[in-house]
Amino acid sequence: MRIGLALSLFAVLAFGSLAAADLTITFKTSRKGPMGGDGAGSEIHYFSPEFSMVRNEKEQRDALVDFRTGTTYTIDHKKKVIGKLTFEDAFAAMDALGKAQPAAMGQMMGAMFGDPNDCKVTRGGAETVAGRSCQDWDIKVGNLTMALATDPTLKMPIPEAAYIRMVQARAAQFAKAGPMGAIYKRLYEEMGKVRGIPLKTHMGGMMGMDVSTEAIRIDTGAIPAATFALPAGYATEDLGRKLREGAKGK
Repeated sequence: MRIGLALSLFAVLAFGSLAAADLTITFKTSRKGPMGGDGAGSEIHYFSPEFSMVRNEKEQRDALVDFRTGTTYTIDHKKKVIGKLTFEDAFAAMDALGKAQPAAMGQMMGAMFGDPNDCKVTRGGAETVAGRSCQDWDIKVGNLTMALATDPTLKMPIPEAAYIRMVQARAAQFAKAGPMGAIYKRLYEEMGKVRGIPLKTHMGGMMGMDVSTEAIRIDTGAIPAATFALPAGYATEDLGRKLREGAKGK
């Protein structure tokens, strides 16, 4: 999964209002710099009690989370390949990568990304996004900045137990990824304290990264089950195995 796609998905999942109807949000997106790719586009985010899906038709790439099994899938429609990664494999791989990182590299990365304890959260004014009233927030962690406009009345259908498990897995991945991971982990911890689903985001301030999303349509009708079905005839890659082997230097 490209980091821009992962970040935009997690930015929505970090705000956990639960037990609601299916939810579909269409975002216009812009990503620049080494962390997020380049160019403008759009994404559709689908949420049901059992699944979430981020669909990027321009890149022909989907990101699917199955909350029943704790598994993420990266679906590359160009290559017709499905990458599979369980939360548990992500825990193990990131732990191994964190242990393998040289101390000098950790110090260099820490200077680049800043101190995760240098954190400030500021509540701003109000704005309207996709016809909904939102509260503005600014979060700074180290050298990373995140501006948000959240809708506190919009709810997501993800069950609480599955949601907590997913958040723990994501946080563990960030925690084990060295200084950069510590920055993102703290960012999403602070984002999780803000009430509401983000309908507009802007992330920047580090390594030339400039990533933004803005909702342009919101639907709360039932999502067809076929939306979350894995495509037939695609090859499957075990991303967990690749991560473990990469951490061991294979």
